[in-house]
Amino acid sequence: MFLFYIKQTFKIVIAFVLILLFVRAFIAEPGRVNGRSMELTFLDEDFFVVNKFTLLFREPRRGDVVQFIDQKEKKVVIKRVIGLPGDKLSIKDGRVFLLQQNIGWVELQESYLAPGIKTYSETQQDTIYLPVPEHSYFLMGDNRPMSGDSRVYGSVHRSAIYGLVIRPNF
Repeated sequence: MFLFYIKQTFKIVIAFVLILLFVRAFIAEPGRVNGRSMELTFLDEDFFVVNKFTLLFREPRRGDVVQFIDQKEKKVVIKRVIGLPGDKLSIKDGRVFLLQQNIGWVELQESYLAPGIKTYSETQQDTIYLPVPEHSYFLMGDNRPMSGDSRVYGSVHRSAIYGLVIRPNF
């Protein structure tokens, strides 16, 4: 009888582990912020959840915070989507502009930035970034002076993006 209970317990533990692995691989997983590049939206050591499920059915949108692999540093980081495939961006006078058809350069409204935060290129000069390549995204941290992002390493291919970063409400 004791052996029967051991076998049943083992089956339950294996099923639980398999379900947990499935959830982490395809639905959601926890994460913790390491650094100041997303302040004030996320502070260093803040807890977040990576929603992997949603991006199975739609592409990232401008303003989404995503988790991805920084190919240069070989680490997983979070940044905000600023430019979509085909977008042409400009940084001028500490602000980000998007080139819109039939309108021209339009300032990107970034209400998530802390008051007084300015955006500059790596060279501190006014810069126009070539169109974001197909299947790629231009990503930036919200704390622009403290963020190494697409201004430094260029656009990020969709295949390197894991999921949407969500702050749990508890």
